[in-house]
Amino acid sequence: MPRQHRIIRISGRKGNEIYYYRKNKKKRKRYFIRRAPETVTQTAATKRAATDFGTASKASRLVRHALHEYTRLCYDNRLHGRLAGKLVPIVRADLSYPSGQRVLTATNMQSLKDFRFNDAAGIHQLLNTTPVIEKSDSGINISLPGTFIKRNHALRNTTHITVKAVALSVNFIKGSTRQLESNTAVIKCGEESDTVTLTMNINRRDLTLIILEVQSFYGVNRSHNKQGHALDVISVLPPVEAPKERKRKYRNKAPHFWLPYIPDAKPALPIKRVNCNSLPEG
Repeated sequence: MPRQHRIIRISGRKGNEIYYYRKNKKKRKRYFIRRAPETVTQTAATKRAATDFGTASKASRLVRHALHEYTRLCYDNRLHGRLAGKLVPIVRADLSYPSGQRVLTATNMQSLKDFRFNDAAGIHQLLNTTPVIEKSDSGINISLPGTFIKRNHALRNTTHITVKAVALSVNFIKGSTRQLESNTAVIKCGEESDTVTLTMNINRRDLTLIILEVQSFYGVNRSHNKQGHALDVISVLPPVEAPKERKRKYRNKAPHFWLPYIPDAKPALPIKRVNCNSLPEG
């Protein structure tokens, strides 16, 4: 493919030409150009596969937009491709519907666990512990037993880190999301801390992603090092239907009035019919 040698290099389509870039092994962009095909022939199977890919792409956009305030702190330009690539097999694993009409189910979404929104760092690289999730009727509790910070190159200038959990409830059919944050725990570097507990009172009517965020700080300022900021999915909770309330049978408590039985009145003398033509004249 011919490369772009202009000063301002672009990507996209312009007329009959398509401009794009590819990254080499050193993560450097190389810009290319090619001619767009005159006609594109798609079979019915290709169109159905493209529809399922579009379902995964829309779900990826919905999750990314809901978590924009967190992902912007550890921006990754490959996030859409990585998340959509993770959701495509989940859509195709749905066998309840034919190809082209498949959806994201809670059972298949379990494979999204341990997904990193920041590909440069994970919670297991920053914390020497494994989160323990306990479910209850009122919500969930996330415990970090014996948490202490790992000493690594990314945290050499870090004085403390903050740990916070985020619950993201997603309804892919309606395209709606609900977000809830837990309390924030602060852990100092070089000091072993007691068990840290993060609590959230969530309503699990929809599929819920439990995401753990770990940020590194230097004094009172947040570190801008991407290797010191982790944002991982630690659990995927299926929706729980609310128990149906039993309908009460209301009884009419209004007073009843009883009347005594009164038989129909009978005439004292029998009345005979008289023919008018039988009356005497005058």
